[in-house]
Amino acid sequence: MVRIKKILLILSIGLCFTMVFFSGVVLYLYYHPELIKPIIERSLSASTGASCTIENLSYSFQPMAFEVKGIHLKPLSPHQTFSMDVRFARADMVVMGPLGHGSLIIKNMQLNGVYLDLSLEQFELPAITPGKEGLSFPARMVRGLIGFFIFRDVKFQSGEILDGRISVAMGDQSLRAHGIHAKVGADQPLFLSFALEIKRPSRNIHFRAPSVNIRTDKMFDLFDLKLNGTIQSHGMTLQGSDPGIRRMDVVSRFTYTHATKKLDVENLQVGCNGIALRPVLEKMGSLPVLVTAAESIWMETGLTYDMDQGEIAFGPLELHIGGVSLMEKTNKPMPPMDINLKAEGIFHLSTYQLDIVQIHLAFSDILKMEGTLQAGLGRKGAVRLQVREASLWYERSRSFFPSEVRQALKPVRIEGIVRLKGHFAGEKVHGKWLWDCDFESRLTKNPYAYVDKETQLKGVVSTVIKVKVTGEEAGPWLVKAKLSIEDLVFQNKDGSLMGENISLITGIESDVDLKHFKMNFTAALEAKGGEALYDRYYLNLKKNPVVTSCNGSYNIQKRLLKLSELRFDLKGILPIEIHGYLNQGPSKGDADFTVTIPQVPLKPIFHHLLQEPYKTEKPFLENLETGGTVSAEFNVKGCQNAWEVRGRLGWHGGNLSLGERDISLKGIDLDLPVWYRSQFVKTPVETLKGKLEIQSVMVPLLPEQPLSIPLNTGPNRISVESPTVIRVPGGDLRLGPVQINHPFGPDLSVRTFLVFDRIKLQPLLSRIWTRPLEGTLTGILDPLRYEKHAITSQGEIRAEAFGGKILISDLDIPGIFTSAPVLKLNAQWDGLLLSEMTTGTSFGKIEGVLNGHIRDFEIAYGQPQRFDLLLETLKKKGVPQKISVKAVENIAQIGGGQSPFMGLAGVFASFFKKFPYEKIGIRAYLENDVFTINGTISEGGTEYLVKRGRFSGVNVVNQNPDNRVSFKDMVKRIQRITHKGGPVVK
Repeated sequence: MVRIKKILLILSIGLCFTMVFFSGVVLYLYYHPELIKPIIERSLSASTGASCTIENLSYSFQPMAFEVKGIHLKPLSPHQTFSMDVRFARADMVVMGPLGHGSLIIKNMQLNGVYLDLSLEQFELPAITPGKEGLSFPARMVRGLIGFFIFRDVKFQSGEILDGRISVAMGDQSLRAHGIHAKVGADQPLFLSFALEIKRPSRNIHFRAPSVNIRTDKMFDLFDLKLNGTIQSHGMTLQGSDPGIRRMDVVSRFTYTHATKKLDVENLQVGCNGIALRPVLEKMGSLPVLVTAAESIWMETGLTYDMDQGEIAFGPLELHIGGVSLMEKTNKPMPPMDINLKAEGIFHLSTYQLDIVQIHLAFSDILKMEGTLQAGLGRKGAVRLQVREASLWYERSRSFFPSEVRQALKPVRIEGIVRLKGHFAGEKVHGKWLWDCDFESRLTKNPYAYVDKETQLKGVVSTVIKVKVTGEEAGPWLVKAKLSIEDLVFQNKDGSLMGENISLITGIESDVDLKHFKMNFTAALEAKGGEALYDRYYLNLKKNPVVTSCNGSYNIQKRLLKLSELRFDLKGILPIEIHGYLNQGPSKGDADFTVTIPQVPLKPIFHHLLQEPYKTEKPFLENLETGGTVSAEFNVKGCQNAWEVRGRLGWHGGNLSLGERDISLKGIDLDLPVWYRSQFVKTPVETLKGKLEIQSVMVPLLPEQPLSIPLNTGPNRISVESPTVIRVPGGDLRLGPVQINHPFGPDLSVRTFLVFDRIKLQPLLSRIWTRPLEGTLTGILDPLRYEKHAITSQGEIRAEAFGGKILISDLDIPGIFTSAPVLKLNAQWDGLLLSEMTTGTSFGKIEGVLNGHIRDFEIAYGQPQRFDLLLETLKKKGVPQKISVKAVENIAQIGGGQSPFMGLAGVFASFFKKFPYEKIGIRAYLENDVFTINGTISEGGTEYLVKRGRFSGVNVVNQNPDNRVSFKDMVKRIQRITHKGGPVVK
């Protein structure tokens, strides 16, 4: 017990000594504050890593307060960019609570002239670093004694900052917040105001916020930090070489809870007026338009910043940009437009990921869209735009297309809305972007038009277009597109092209390699409904659908198109297959491809492509029947302006018949070589061999017979080297070798000759001359030519008939394949016995010998339209010259006169059947449908058609030598003569 008392006594004495010592130290420091200042300077220097100096320090205990003037923190080395000055600092203090359990309350703290300068290029925030060693035993003992005997914690009650300033330099950009005024207290909310200024001289940007005010609703507690209040800034401006804002205002409410580390921004409102942009055209790149100004921008949203999760959630965000002024590259202004945006989403700060779960975008009256957006803004970039529904007004959006696309689509007009949906996604993997695009566009009964210099199409279109693209940024991309059109209607301005209710589906799949400018593609098109008309060609697509497919590749840079297979099938009519390549490069243009028509029936091709379109113009086509199968294969080569086509055209088991004209060809087998060159080559080349065989040929005036013709084809020519014998009634016609030049162009020409080898006239003319006829036909037409739609000939044809000779020459047929062919010839006859020609005819019998000619004879439309005719008799020993009464009367009527057998002449003529004559001479002309007839015998001012004999006979006088009559009337005269009986002689 005694020992314990001794120990307590020693401790009490030690404690008293300590308190006396501590009280002495406190009293000493109280009366010598200059000793405290170095300790504080060294402590602040060590903790901040900067040089600290204090101009003046003072404090008091009754009342408790301290006051500091001139605190300066300067960098210790040139690399440090942190400095701070405090012109004046003062605070009142009080200890609350029982001794040993109290709190030090700091109140009425005032900081005046706080200046902070930072440079963020090399700036590291100064940190209060603990010493390398722990506190010394005396320091720990002093802290323990202060805490045990005086206070245990420190609390902040109120304070104010006046005339603060923060300056931050970031390269050529600077930020300056000045006029900082902050005030907070236990009985009043936090208030902070300052002016903000941001400059960037290199861009000539100057931003001013003359007054930024932050005010909380509740009182400020430094140790239980929860702030809610408002932030306001009005009259902000932005000046610069590119952007400019005349006025901007910001108003928002906020709540910050330090315990959960969440910042909630409610009803953030941002308004801007007078926004101007000055974009440089060189920076536009391929953009077709640029933004030059906007009247106003207004935004309202809410934000939640979760600091622990590193997320900023926003929404609903509403953005309105009014009066956006746009300008084309041509400096052509566009009407002002409005943009409205609504969105909700989250931004992940840790991954720089933006997720917008709801987007509503309305771009004036051009585009409306709803969808979602995900975008990775970090190093591993990614973006995905999902369009749930979008409406695009095509005509209003044309100005936003690239100029090349706009020029290509200039003739196209589509009214109404184009609806879109799908997604666009991209992801950056190993430094390369991978793209995935899948879009669908739809038109529903949209009016459309296509107008250019030659064509004007219009109608209504319903279509679905699907496009799918996958691949790397430079390719290859996988592109898939599908186009479906319903109720397609079109018509050009002259009505030669039209369609109604057309239904078609087309699709394409392609690998696009932008790096090497290549693409491989597969395309298909099907048109299975509606009707189409081109010129005179009509097609019912329901009965004869059009189906095409194509596989190939295209080099964009070289403009080289390769077709591994192109199929065009007009179902039930004509299929075509093409493969090869077409090079349209600037330095070299060439082509090499093959066109194949597999074996198909000829009749549908003939019916749709020839018979139906041309039967009105060529009526004989209506009754023309065809049969058999056809096939073809052509190789087409081209280089620059030189082209060559080689191949074969076949017709097998064919037949051709025209019943109304008794024309029939059966068993046709044609192997026709085809060889075309755009430039003539003199170098001889080996010809291609072919053949035409017909088992049975039946044509009027000719007996049924087979035909076999060997064919030789060279560049731009087809020839038959050997003569061809054609059997005719009474003999043979020999057609010489045939040379056809330029058979595929307007300069088509044919050269041959025709030989008449003593062909008997009786069998040849049996159908038109029923009475016995002795004689032969001989001669040669050499050359016989066809060119420029005309047949011309040289040579003569000689007929020995009626006891004399007929010579035919200058046989020409201009326009033979036109709608109005003309037959031209000259003929001369000598020594024809009139008795053989007129006996048994309705004209009446004439005896004698006839000479004469017909020159410049022309027949068109089956009617003579021009000739110069001479008929004269010639006295010949042993041949009487007599004429029947009927013949005399008919000659008189043809001449336009009256019958010579009138009155007493008729009584006299009743005793005779025929009269002798001295000469018959008639000259007739036809020109421009005017017919004139004259006698060649003139005596005493009288013109005779028939001059009687010396002692007896009858004269036929041309009573009106200037008589002119239309040829139609003359034909009627002749018809009356040939259809009536003989004259009645009284």
